[in-house]
Amino acid sequence: MAQHVPGMSQQVSSPELPKPGLVRQILATPWLTLVLMGSSLFLLAMMAFTVWGDRGLLALWRTQHELERLVREIEIVEQKNATLSREVQRLRSDLGYIEKIAREELGLVRPGEIVFEFAD
Repeated sequence: MAQHVPGMSQQVSSPELPKPGLVRQILATPWLTLVLMGSSLFLLAMMAFTVWGDRGLLALWRTQHELERLVREIEIVEQKNATLSREVQRLRSDLGYIEKIAREELGLVRPGEIVFEFAD
């Protein structure tokens, strides 16, 4: 048994009950639970739209790759266009080139020339 010492006040400490955790407090409050669940669903939906939406990360990635493909295609077409422009310029000004094309592609010959054809 505990003895009482005169002059000293004895404080009886009652055993402290553990404080309920934050999760238990939230779950014990129905409106707070609904707010937490609603905001969680909202955040998940926003994340989904950020990744998979019409203007999301995947759409941005596809658009960038399409842009790179189109830039490469434009470069190829510009090179072909430059080659054709040089060809047109030569056909307009170089008579020797015109004759070469006429002989090679059209099989034309000058009057008095003899053509030899060799069998393979």
